Amino acid sequence: MAEAEAIVAARQEEAERLARLVHGLREQRPAAQAELCDEFGPRISRYLASRLGPQAALAEDLMIQTLVEAARNINRFDSRKAGFVAWLFGIARRQVQLELRRQGRRKSVPSSAQASLDSVAEQSAPGDLAEATIAKIEAKRQVSELQGYLSEAEMEVLVLRCLHQLSVKEIGQVVGRSERAIDSLLHRAKRKARERLTGDA
Repeated sequence: MAEAEAIVAARQEEAERLARLVHGLREQRPAAQAELCDEFGPRISRYLASRLGPQAALAEDLMIQTLVEAARNINRFDSRKAGFVAWLFGIARRQVQLELRRQGRRKSVPSSAQASLDSVAEQSAPGDLAEATIAKIEAKRQVSELQGYLSEAEMEVLVLRCLHQLSVKEIGQVVGRSERAIDSLLHRAKRKARERLTGDA
């Protein structure tokens, strides 16, 4: 009971903090703009790199474009339609799509990840550095094996859930699908990933 109340309180505190951030951005406060960059810059950059594959070097440029667009268009953010994090990832996703169109590519799958697909969401305190490095190398190998095996939609929701730890609701807001559709995609993606990685396919 106490644990559930703590979770609710933490979520409420986070929602209030993000509301203050949005308010600060709307008032064009430099401190809010700095907070946006400091907190979300690395997360957005990792997401973009995972989507761009061989073009991952472009991630930092697109991250900057994403944050600039978010700050510039903050008055378009409507918390009744999406959470702030999902709205921000949605902008980043559009940046990827625009870049891939510019390159004349029709499909993009992630070529690397920084943590295990099955364990990222449940990670606790970081362990031994050598073990963490080995885990990352193994994760990259595993994600590489999934290229061409999962559909683009399956890979995208799997990366958003396991690597970037977005909720099912947030993923639905990012990609424009219902929570039921995201649940279905995640279930299928995880099943196919397990089959591929354990050699049961």
